[in-house]
Amino acid sequence: MGETAGIGLRERKKLKARLSIERAALELVLERGYDGTTVEDICERAEVSKKTFFNYFPSKAAVVTGRMDDFPEADQLIAMMEAHAEMCYLDVLVNMISADYTVREGDESSELRFQAFRKMPQLFFRGQRDLLNVQKAVTEAVGSYLEEHPDRRMMDDHSTSYEALVASSAVTALVRTRSMQHVFYDEPASAEDTRRMLAGFLSREGAGAQR
Repeated sequence: MGETAGIGLRERKKLKARLSIERAALELVLERGYDGTTVEDICERAEVSKKTFFNYFPSKAAVVTGRMDDFPEADQLIAMMEAHAEMCYLDVLVNMISADYTVREGDESSELRFQAFRKMPQLFFRGQRDLLNVQKAVTEAVGSYLEEHPDRRMMDDHSTSYEALVASSAVTALVRTRSMQHVFYDEPASAEDTRRMLAGFLSREGAGAQR
């Protein structure tokens, strides 16, 4: 009832239709997997037409993940790094990319979406194409940004292009880790704390290696 309080009949009908589509999509993905679920399957389960589906969601990925917008382009990433020069550029990028992966709470689909992310962490990036697009945008953005701001570099012993490549891999790992924290824990770590946690973890040799 929280989402329907204080809105008119027309808006309540629209909300009901949207939630019905979301619920159908998430139920099917949990039953059949992401690749085993089609838009047609979702429409049949929700008892809506494809036209109605696309009136509410631009794609299957959008309804399943709750992410309605495309990933930021390189120029957007650069602008954000420029605007937050006081922060480690990795933290800026992780904050920007992972912002859309906060699962809504208090609606009928929230628990189903939590279940889907827990069962299929790969949904944080909707397949290999999305992962490659993110890495490409981050690599391009970091490379351009560090050429203009060499004082912000973290790997002076390597080329700027090499650092940009490493940064793109680090960002995707950090986004996955932070997003999964949000799903599994009530208070996920900040981007900065997540980065430091992973850095500390990777710097440890482990008990077996020390013997």
